[in-house]
Amino acid sequence: MVSMTIQLTFQGLLDALAAVPQDAIVKIAGFGSADTPGVLFRHRPFVDGLGITPGFARSALQTTAAEYADFMRRTGPGLTSHRFVREGFTDQHPAGAHTPMWAGVLHTVSFNAVTGVEMVKGFAVIRTTNLAPVQGPSLQRVPDEEVINRMRVANVALHGEDIQLAPEAERYLMRYIPKDRTTVLQRLAEAREDLAAFESSLQSKKDLVTKLERDAARHNYLLGIRDDLPGATPGCNGICLRASDVGVSAPGDPVARAHDSCPEHGSEA
Repeated sequence: MVSMTIQLTFQGLLDALAAVPQDAIVKIAGFGSADTPGVLFRHRPFVDGLGITPGFARSALQTTAAEYADFMRRTGPGLTSHRFVREGFTDQHPAGAHTPMWAGVLHTVSFNAVTGVEMVKGFAVIRTTNLAPVQGPSLQRVPDEEVINRMRVANVALHGEDIQLAPEAERYLMRYIPKDRTTVLQRLAEAREDLAAFESSLQSKKDLVTKLERDAARHNYLLGIRDDLPGATPGCNGICLRASDVGVSAPGDPVARAHDSCPEHGSEA
């Protein structure tokens, strides 16, 4: 069993996992029924550290000590922050062998340090210790009075009215700001992923339309519906619709509707 008083590094956790039976199912302590170790993430963007996300136990997600160590080797080294940071930000602390290990929910500031691995009832349990009382800045950087004042300013900006609540109500709402922030960050991450997936899908659809338009133009050439072979005319990629494509007979079969991607007739020409 590895010491429970010192925070483990990335390599230290790998060594601790190697010291227990390799076929033992890995659990993580300190998060109730969410005791299955999951993906790794950068603990904080401006400080060296990797976090382990705890999840609820499902047979399909359970891994042995050997499997989780292999997962760490494949996904941990070089991991950097890439979300919720300003444009142009470069993570100066890519994960490596000496990176401190933490455990916690993604986008939630916590300081549960990974401090060891021990066998408990046949399971390889990753132990954690909460270091928040002695380490880590508070998420709130201004006094309570300033938070309450900013709540009023934000309410005026959002709703156009200044509402002064009873002190008890203000303190109650103030306690929920960090939790609400976490929810917003999670939704923002999901929205960004949805947007990226949509943009990727949209581009692939545009590419498919371009290909099919080119194929259709080639078939029209083969059937004599048009007299130019797509791509054969210098400057034109052959995707533009000619007069014959829209049922009009005109000398020279001129372009009736230019395609945006055409270097000769398109909008970018």
